[in-house]
Amino acid sequence: MTDDKDPGNLTGSYALGAVDAAELADFEAHLAQSHQTRDEVTELMDTAVLLGLAAAPVQPSAGLKASIMGQLDAHPQLPSEATGFVASDFAGPAARKASARWFSKPVTALVAVAAAIALFVAGGVVTTTITQDNFAQQQADQLAAINAADDVQRAAVDLDGGGTATLVWSNELLRSALVVDGLATLPTDRQYQLWYIDGAGARPAGVFDVAASGSTWRVLEGTMNTGDTVGVTVEPRGGSPVPTTDPVVVITSA
Repeated sequence: MTDDKDPGNLTGSYALGAVDAAELADFEAHLAQSHQTRDEVTELMDTAVLLGLAAAPVQPSAGLKASIMGQLDAHPQLPSEATGFVASDFAGPAARKASARWFSKPVTALVAVAAAIALFVAGGVVTTTITQDNFAQQQADQLAAINAADDVQRAAVDLDGGGTATLVWSNELLRSALVVDGLATLPTDRQYQLWYIDGAGARPAGVFDVAASGSTWRVLEGTMNTGDTVGVTVEPRGGSPVPTTDPVVVITSA
């Protein structure tokens, strides 16, 4: 029989940021001691992002937008003494324009943004240092920005041996992210390396590892040029200045 109060039963809720303060403290204490729970949480969070990116585009109704905006009007943001932020800073035409732009996006973008944010709620889920936590938050913020861009696009390819890779990009932001599902894990002395590829050659764009499930995602480093191809190769840990193996993923943007 499973104990309903066992913190290990909260992996799904924690992955989506749906635990209260008391549960959060108990769960994170348990998380620090359980490698199995950390693996499960990591896989659930990766799945949340994959589901967000896979959702079929649905345009929110005008009624939904009006209802949400009405709730925002009825509950104004209070000033923050810690940061000096004042809600009125966002009043006026700029705020209305930003709101209209946000709510004109398909639901798939909103879900993906929420999943990206949920992926790193509470900081050190899959990291152990402040530097790593900051990197995780930056990655989530960047993925959210790409998905919220007016010109966001996606392209997917099948992987050898099963699985898929999906490229999400914005020519407006000159940024992209790669989401993989079913990519093989590597020996500890090897990593996957991302590349932007054009007529001049390949530009390194970061390295990444995959969990045991083979699922993960990564915002590419550097600037993406319109029409760039994104490739992934297997390289020595830490990456290489130029590709040394044939790519295992190749996706061309438009």
